[in-house]
Amino acid sequence: MTSHLGRRLDATHMLGGAGTRPAISFRRAACRLLLGSVLALTCGIGMGHATPNKVDRGLVLSGVTVVDTHTGALTSNQAVVIVDGKISWIGRKEEIAAVGSAQLVKAEGKFLVPGFQDMHAHVIDYPDRDDDLVVMLAYGITGWRQMGAFDSLLQQRIDGGLQLPPDAPELLGMPGDVLLRFNVDTPEKAIAEVDKQKALGADFIKTIDGSVEVFFAALEEAKRDGLPFVGHLSPGVDALRASKAGMRSIEHLGPGERLLISCSTAEPMIRNELAKTPSSSLPPNLPKNAIQKSMQLITAEPILASLAAGPESLTHLQRAIDTYNEAKCRTAAKVFVENGTWLVPTLIRERTSQFGDDPVYTEDPNLRYVSVVTKQLWGQASRQFTAELTPQDRETLKQITAVQQEEVKLFDDSGVKMLTGSDFGGIWLVPGLSLHQEFDQLAAAGLSPLKVLQMTTLNGAEFMGLQKTAGSVEVGKNANLVLLDGDPIESVSNLHKINAVVRAGKYYSGVTLQTMKDRAAAHLASTSAKEAVTPKP
Repeated sequence: MTSHLGRRLDATHMLGGAGTRPAISFRRAACRLLLGSVLALTCGIGMGHATPNKVDRGLVLSGVTVVDTHTGALTSNQAVVIVDGKISWIGRKEEIAAVGSAQLVKAEGKFLVPGFQDMHAHVIDYPDRDDDLVVMLAYGITGWRQMGAFDSLLQQRIDGGLQLPPDAPELLGMPGDVLLRFNVDTPEKAIAEVDKQKALGADFIKTIDGSVEVFFAALEEAKRDGLPFVGHLSPGVDALRASKAGMRSIEHLGPGERLLISCSTAEPMIRNELAKTPSSSLPPNLPKNAIQKSMQLITAEPILASLAAGPESLTHLQRAIDTYNEAKCRTAAKVFVENGTWLVPTLIRERTSQFGDDPVYTEDPNLRYVSVVTKQLWGQASRQFTAELTPQDRETLKQITAVQQEEVKLFDDSGVKMLTGSDFGGIWLVPGLSLHQEFDQLAAAGLSPLKVLQMTTLNGAEFMGLQKTAGSVEVGKNANLVLLDGDPIESVSNLHKINAVVRAGKYYSGVTLQTMKDRAAAHLASTSAKEAVTPKP
């Protein structure tokens, strides 16, 4: 990684140029011309012997501690200069003086990290997306991967009609129609759907459910089309086979027992039993209104889909829990590492689903950032959850929460690459806040603060192929940043202590961020609940 000294030397030339770059005067201009990149060493720049370089526009964060997301190293007393939405210079605080129209932010005692990335969220397929996006930005999220979309949204993007509010995170990517049993029920239809989404500019293909044959037909076609294939493991799909075939990311640890089976000593028995069990997913040929109603509840609370399969719906999950084997799970982890398969645990989504009527969630005051209609839907799902769960079901769900934490820790120790995702759109998940809750869940699983920070910054950039523009605080990268009041390498809790956010070079103070949240809450509270919310998987 380039040292801070190297960044200062490279950036000296950037800032000294003409055109759109800020004007900086150097007392030893002649020395600069003669010695070029050795200016900082020979001419005393940064050593107290030279007049500070003058920045006359853009944003200057002065006195900040820069956090290296690669190593966790901290470099204090830095000045970070941001011009035209990019980081243009990093060096010692004493080397820079903000003048003219440059905005100076005194950031002594603060810690600067890249903006957070929510790599599994459902936002633009919801009617309250503008408010949701503003709240997400206020919680430090500067980019997200959209995990539910439609072909129509891809077409809107092509036509320039997919307009997001100015104070919103960056849309990092989205699919077209999600692959489900009732819209792609044959391999031929799956192949045609993948090709159609490729033509519409989908960034990846997302699968939720389907037969084993449909799953692998779609995966192979996505590979031929050069599209990442991500999402759920369909019932009956072996996670290791999916990894070897090129599945890019597995979401939600399966979900349920679907990944856990690969860690079970009873794997053959469970797979054999599952093959004889009717799918808990929606059957084909349902009327459109029935599909919509069912999907609303199942998307909000997926445990309801399992319960719909019958009174012994969680039997397979319990058997997988009882036969969990660490050595077998390490073998699975090795396969994921060898094949570059990523995991997006969304532990907070798993927990809110597994404890769907917990007052911690149902009575959370932060639900003010959720629309009335959505809260009504979640309340309905929660009541159904309460009515249908047996004491044994609850015990199973309690156990799977603990086992999933063990899995995540094991996968991390084994070198499996992972991303943070909230699955916002699911039951009791508040925009923005839910990603912070994911930080805490990952910490509870035993991941280090540095690893959690990497999962929400550096890893997302790598996964999306954006290493040149995102993931770390370095010269030339996009100015999507979070200023923290505490050291995030010391404790995950410090990721919650947002002092300010920079999005595309625009500075949002803590006061501004709170105002944004308050306005969104007020708007959500005043919005009429005439239309039913229609979340997508």
